[in-house]
Amino acid sequence: MTKFDLDRFGKVMSRLLVMCQRKINVIFITFLIIFLVFAMFTIPMFSGKTMDDIGYKSLVFDIVRLLRGFSPIVFFVLGTFFIQDLEGRQQRINELILPATNLEKFVARVLLVAVIYPLAICASFIVADGLQQLISMIIAHGERMSMVVAYFDIDTYVSVDSPLWTKALSTLMIYSIAIYGGLLFRKLAWLKSIVIYFVVNILFLIGFFFLKLFLYENTDYEIVFIENPYASLISIGVSLLMFWSSYKIYTRLQVINNRWRNI
Repeated sequence: MTKFDLDRFGKVMSRLLVMCQRKINVIFITFLIIFLVFAMFTIPMFSGKTMDDIGYKSLVFDIVRLLRGFSPIVFFVLGTFFIQDLEGRQQRINELILPATNLEKFVARVLLVAVIYPLAICASFIVADGLQQLISMIIAHGERMSMVVAYFDIDTYVSVDSPLWTKALSTLMIYSIAIYGGLLFRKLAWLKSIVIYFVVNILFLIGFFFLKLFLYENTDYEIVFIENPYASLISIGVSLLMFWSSYKIYTRLQVINNRWRNI
């Protein structure tokens, strides 16, 4: 088995979905509860506002904007769950002896954390929004406002300076980094990955600040941000590097590992 076989990949994907069904249900229910709590603030009776109040629409947009602000962190954490179900010895043995190529098993797990888990969250958001609208129509005599529609109506969602495809590539890059962290660390991968990710970003910002300060005090140059035509290529390059590195770690997973990392 050296070639990627779609029929065999479908069986691997189906098996993985069955094995992770409980985790998918937990993600759905957990975020459904979270979204319902936030949705309560958009219901007229609980928000203290009326449908005709100008501040009501602003309130809904503020809540949706808050939820969207936390979404990158949530999706990053989901990416670190790449092999969370392989913490036990028997689970790793079952994964290693599975009659499929490493690439097929790796791609199936990428789709699980990058597509299936986010879809579970999106489904919980839609269900929570539907319940919110139903309650609003009962209380406000048929009037309602959708949080899903508000999510896409926020002006900053897609702008000229940041088109949708650029956001997609950035999301792909963040996912690739999260998956790499999830494979690199053996325990508490999500926490270690987040800490290191933020530390690296903070160090980068500190270095950039001192560089800008040095240029300002000692030269006639200054740093000016302009649109970088190579930003997309950088995102693609980093994503490919992280996915390649993650795949290499995945192919070297050991049944027994007492170290803090998987390499």
